[in-house]
Amino acid sequence: MGKRRIIIGGILFICLVFAVSYPIIISNLIIDEEPVQSDVIIVTEGQMIVRAYRASELLHEGFSNSGQIIVSPITEANAQGYQTFGVSKEQVIPETEATSTYENAVISLEMMEDYEYDSAIIVSSDYHMLRTKMIYERVNENYNYNLTYVAAYHLVEDEFVPWYEAGTGTKAAANREFWKYWGYLLGLYHFFNL
Repeated sequence: MGKRRIIIGGILFICLVFAVSYPIIISNLIIDEEPVQSDVIIVTEGQMIVRAYRASELLHEGFSNSGQIIVSPITEANAQGYQTFGVSKEQVIPETEATSTYENAVISLEMMEDYEYDSAIIVSSDYHMLRTKMIYERVNENYNYNLTYVAAYHLVEDEFVPWYEAGTGTKAAANREFWKYWGYLLGLYHFFNL
């Protein structure tokens, strides 16, 4: 009887933690810092054209001292997007191996070391930035780079809007971020492709 009570109490406690943390995490998904002059721009790609657009915009505004963007990972589809936004092939440093945000961070920061860069602007979708910043900061403990986090917003009827105004598909992606954030918080990216 005592063991059963402990198990039920544990399950209720975990449910309470998730219930209380959900509105806190969801309302803090967007991290959007002022862009600063940096050695390179890094994009954690996920087939989101708004990420390519925002990174291209920052490049054209002169925020990349090298004049380059690390795209992690680069695919044929997203490479085309960068060209559409006026970024030449020479301006893209391709990364082809990453399959998760954790791998984006590990590989792109290793690439910064190879190129002898000390600073970067990290670009991703607005709802993805809380988790992106968490994992980049963890991996960055090995390097101590100056990283700035700039969000890409969603284009709806010719206007850029935050995820919660961008429709049901984006809201569903943001809801998945809640669970992925917990997975990253607990270090489960070492076991699962989150």
